[in-house]
Amino acid sequence: MEFPPTRRCPLVRTATDSGEGPWNELLGIIATVTLDVVVEDLFGDWPVDRVVASALDDGIGEIHPLLFVVDERTLTDHEFPLVVADLRDEPGRTARIAAAHLRSVRDSASDIGFAAYADHAQLQPDRVFRGFG
Repeated sequence: MEFPPTRRCPLVRTATDSGEGPWNELLGIIATVTLDVVVEDLFGDWPVDRVVASALDDGIGEIHPLLFVVDERTLTDHEFPLVVADLRDEPGRTARIAAAHLRSVRDSASDIGFAAYADHAQLQPDRVFRGFG
């Protein structure tokens, strides 16, 4: 499958049966984050690693440094922890980022490096990044 073209870092959704309430709430929380939401239901029920592998196979990392994935856990957790995948420095490395902190990751990952966010998330009991403080 060819990954859909986007001008900005893509946000894809793999969870299909959670209803529109959580999805719309998530979109409201991340409205200030500059992303291209892939609206086609191309990745329904795909595991995150398959979506990331597809993006890497299609060369999305040459265009965008990060990929954002909304899966079932994202839509069933009150903090909406999205999966963020590194497509350049450590291709395929992922971390969960609470939606409220997504903008800081998107805006400063190139300065700080995605690895710093992923490493910090690994230190949390539930492996979710919620800020450095």
